[in-house]
Amino acid sequence: MKSILMLAINSSWSQTNLALYYLREVIREQPHRVIMNSFTLSDHLGDVLFEAYQAKPEVICFSAYIWNSEYLQKLIPELKKLLPDAIMVIGGPQAAHAHFGLADRDFIITGSGEASFRALARNDFEGIQGEYSLALCDVPFPYRASDREQLAGKLVYYECYRGCPYSCVYCLSALDKRNEPRFDAGNPDDLSKLDAELEALIALKPKTLKFIDRSFNVFPKLARHIWSFFIHHPHACEVHFEIYPDLLCEADFAILEQAPEGLIRFEVGIQTTNDAIAEQSARKSNWDKASKALKDLKQRTKIRVHADLLAGLPGENLASVHRSINQLCAILPDAVQLGTLKILPATPMQDIAASKGYVYLSSPPYQCLSSDALSYPEMNSLEAYAKLLNLYWNKEEHSGQWQMMLQCRSATELLSMLLELHKQHGYELHSLAKAKRDAIMQELLQLISG
Repeated sequence: MKSILMLAINSSWSQTNLALYYLREVIREQPHRVIMNSFTLSDHLGDVLFEAYQAKPEVICFSAYIWNSEYLQKLIPELKKLLPDAIMVIGGPQAAHAHFGLADRDFIITGSGEASFRALARNDFEGIQGEYSLALCDVPFPYRASDREQLAGKLVYYECYRGCPYSCVYCLSALDKRNEPRFDAGNPDDLSKLDAELEALIALKPKTLKFIDRSFNVFPKLARHIWSFFIHHPHACEVHFEIYPDLLCEADFAILEQAPEGLIRFEVGIQTTNDAIAEQSARKSNWDKASKALKDLKQRTKIRVHADLLAGLPGENLASVHRSINQLCAILPDAVQLGTLKILPATPMQDIAASKGYVYLSSPPYQCLSSDALSYPEMNSLEAYAKLLNLYWNKEEHSGQWQMMLQCRSATELLSMLLELHKQHGYELHSLAKAKRDAIMQELLQLISG
């Protein structure tokens, strides 16, 4: 029997780590003693070291992502000094793409790790041979009622599907050929199991429950069942879904129209409104369909919509990105995020970037600095627009003003004017007090009306 420390390094205090809860549950019937502990990137390294040292674990498990891999690269070598006999087990998308200072007796688990970890634990962490797999429908529910103390008021993750039917070149799912639904919407027993799990999730009292399925509504009957469940539990918590807008149909809206305000939030990956550019990235999207879906969500439902764009896609120049910003903002989503393409390891985008002369950060977050169609200064200008959207759009403080101003100016014209006002006042593009934001917006209105 081993003492196992599941050590999560999260991006913020509100985040949780689904992977480590899964690992705990797949070995629940084994005699090992499991300790759950979590920290954030803002926690002092010394504090994390001391907490881990006090637990005296024989095995320490980590999940490595682009946001925490650099922290883990600092933490793990120091832990090995303090706990030289402890075995380190690392999984997650960054596990095989960073140097963590591991020894021969440590383990890296790639892909879905539940089956491999269970086999490793059964062998008392002395190594395993061969490949192990466990379909999502056979992975145990990750949480216990006793987790409420740690998870209440936080962002809790849950998944219904592993894999993705799409193959966007920049996504970690691009080469993922799995098709693993957790439930069959046509099976009453499965739906009863699903409802029981959703009830258990609600009982944890999370602030937000986030479904991590990359295209949640790929299975429309299952999606409608889950949406209906939460509509009939309207005071449970906010529920977040990443959806594919092109797939929404009238049957979906018949349900979504019933959702009360503040219950459901959709993250909608538009990335670009230029269908030809999307096609170059192997993204199957149709802006006409997507824009109609966004308009219907705005006009017919009380669902909060967070829409994403991505700067740096192959072949997309500055004019095309500006057009995407203008067309998306004209629909007035609740939040508009203009992200920068990341050249992630183990995605087709790495080869594309090499062939097209991309320049990007060599370490996490692997952010694109220039593409085949955008110079570094142009990318920097788009970064400034992204920060301004976060300051003046996504806080939802001036929605009425934006709607009025967009009747006579494009979004990029307004963002350019905002940027100039910031320069005149010597303001940063972040952490600006609300009173100053209000004053800047008033100046912008005066400029437009005058």
